[in-house]
Amino acid sequence: MKTIKKLTALLLVGAMALSLAACGGSSKKAVTSKEFKKALEKADFDVSKSKDPDADECYEAFYMDIDSDTYAYITYYKFESKKLAKECFNDSYDELKELEDDDLFDGDITKNSWKFTAEGEFDEDSGIAYGEEAYAVGILAEDTVLICFSSADKAGKKVLNKALDSLGYGD
Repeated sequence: MKTIKKLTALLLVGAMALSLAACGGSSKKAVTSKEFKKALEKADFDVSKSKDPDADECYEAFYMDIDSDTYAYITYYKFESKKLAKECFNDSYDELKELEDDDLFDGDITKNSWKFTAEGEFDEDSGIAYGEEAYAVGILAEDTVLICFSSADKAGKKVLNKALDSLGYGD
């Protein structure tokens, strides 16, 4: 009987370890540039090819509603490797933290293994959002990175989050 209890306990511990391992790390699947373009054009973004010397592919997507002053901006980067993508993701997060440390950003910043968010006021000297409240999101998915900004109002965040959901990067 003791042997059966020990074996059952061991099996349960093994099952828990496997389930935790499956939840860890970046489990988000990368979207292709074609999928990115198609989903964002469907969400009323203007999408154009761009250039970045470090990325294999780069696209920019922009949404603007002039009547409500709502905007959202997403840049798609595809890298040669997961390592380069992770470096880009971490560098982007570090830049936000530096803005915060230099009193050029006042707000909240959070990060996990595949996503960071920042919401608050960017100083006009920050070079981001030109002295207004904004919402920023970074996504790491395999060998791709998305860097996103929107107006911090409810409408801007809704447009951005809906676009991220359509790409499979919702919470």
